[in-house]
Amino acid sequence: MASQNGHNPAVSVNNLEFSYPDGRPALRGVELSIGPGEKVAILGPNGAGKSTLLLHLNGLLHARSGNVAIMGREVQEDDKRGLQEIRALVGVVFQDPDDQLFSPSVHDDVAFGPIYMGLPGDEVEARVSDALSQVGLGGYEDRMPFHLSGGEKKRAAIASVLSMRPQVLALDEPSAGLDPRARRGLIQLLDRLEQTIIVTTHDMHMVKDIFPRVVIMDGGKVVADAPTHEILSDEALLEEHGLELP
Repeated sequence: MASQNGHNPAVSVNNLEFSYPDGRPALRGVELSIGPGEKVAILGPNGAGKSTLLLHLNGLLHARSGNVAIMGREVQEDDKRGLQEIRALVGVVFQDPDDQLFSPSVHDDVAFGPIYMGLPGDEVEARVSDALSQVGLGGYEDRMPFHLSGGEKKRAAIASVLSMRPQVLALDEPSAGLDPRARRGLIQLLDRLEQTIIVTTHDMHMVKDIFPRVVIMDGGKVVADAPTHEILSDEALLEEHGLELP
């Protein structure tokens, strides 16, 4: 579905339904449209379906019914070539960077995506250098990921996605477990990135600082979608869905 200005939304989610193998429903008819370049925070209690929604954006999970489209391209389980293209468009950063960093060096982790895309060696190296520079880890190429601090791991995980030059960046609880200095560095990084950015988070201060729009999910549904200042000024709404004022 095209937006009013004639351009496709960066992310379009239509009547998305998903249940886990045990039959427990996780998403119940989710509707969401996010424009190119928007920064959107998804809030809600644990079990609301936030992380499950993110995993549908690049086909890591697949809907029981409904659909997801990225820049006008539908995410389809049986379209392997299409999924490869979608995963170049949407970079998902997991909550635990140890789930994302698996190579013997930072360089190899950040190079993995561009190599998977079939890019030539000189382009791979250029992308590794550029991504590490964006996250402030220039010179870390030969470091072993498991020797990095928590904040450095988060940045390396983000670099491993940025090296694919995605148009959409989806991050699951990006500030969780970070000390104040690392958290502030992460917020500054997200604030200056130009991609469409979607985060799930409980960090209300981060939301207030850099996200103009908030979506609240609860019980597998979108229950509110409004400018951040409106959401954060509605104490009754926040309390109803287990959220606290920053």
